[in-house]
Amino acid sequence: MVLVILFIVSTGFTRFNPLAAIIAQGEFWNFILTDFIPPYMGKWNALLQAVLQTLCMAVSATGIATVLSFLLSFLGTKTIVRSSLVNGLVRGFASILRNIPDLVWAFILVAAFGIGTVVGVMALIISNTGQLTRFFIETLDEAAEENMEGLLAAGASMPPVVFQAILPTALPGFVAWILYSVELNLRSSTILGMVGAGGIGLLLMGYIKQYNYAAASTAILAVAILIVAVNILTEYIRKIILR
Repeated sequence: MVLVILFIVSTGFTRFNPLAAIIAQGEFWNFILTDFIPPYMGKWNALLQAVLQTLCMAVSATGIATVLSFLLSFLGTKTIVRSSLVNGLVRGFASILRNIPDLVWAFILVAAFGIGTVVGVMALIISNTGQLTRFFIETLDEAAEENMEGLLAAGASMPPVVFQAILPTALPGFVAWILYSVELNLRSSTILGMVGAGGIGLLLMGYIKQYNYAAASTAILAVAILIVAVNILTEYIRKIILR
C-alpha cells in the first residue's frame, strides 16, 4: 500500500501518465523498426577506435583511482590511523567526490578543458576515487576486525599487523571492488562521451544529431557487446581470485 501511494503521488507530481506511455508504444516501436533497424555496418574503423577509447578510458581511470583510493583508505580507517580528524577529513572528501555524479564532473571539465577523452578519464577518476575510497575503508575495517585484536594482544606492532594480516585478508575484497569499478566505468564512459568526453558515446551522439539512426544502432550494439564481454571477463577473473 505504501508503494502504491508513493507511485500515485510521484506520478501526480511529475505529471507522468502511465496510460499515455502505453498508448505511445506503437509510435516507439515504429520508430525503432523503421529508423534503427537494420543497423548500418559501415565505418568500422571509426567504430572500433571509439570502442577502444571507451575501454581504455574505463581501465585507465580505474587504475589511477585505485592507487589514490588505496592511499586515502589507510588514512580514512580508524583501525590504522587513530585520528578522528584525519579519518573525518578523508571520509568527508571521499563522500563529496562520490555524491556528485560523474556526469556533473564531465560537464564542468568539458567547460574548462573542451571535449576529449582526457576529460572523460578525469571525470571518472574523480568520482571513482570517492567510491573506491569508501569501499576500501569498509574492506579494511572488516579485515581489521578479524585479525587485528588477536595479533595486537600477542604483542605485534601495527606495521606487521597491517602488511601481514590486514592487507592479505582485504586483498580479495579490493580486487572485487576494482573489477566492479571497471564495469561501472565502462557504462559511465559511454554516457560521458555523449556530453563531449570522447569514446563511443561521442560517436553515438554525433550519429543521433545527424539523424543517422542506423549507424547509431550499430554503435549501441557495439556498446552492448563490449559491456557483456567485459562482464564475462571480470566474472571469470573474480572467480579465479576469490575462490
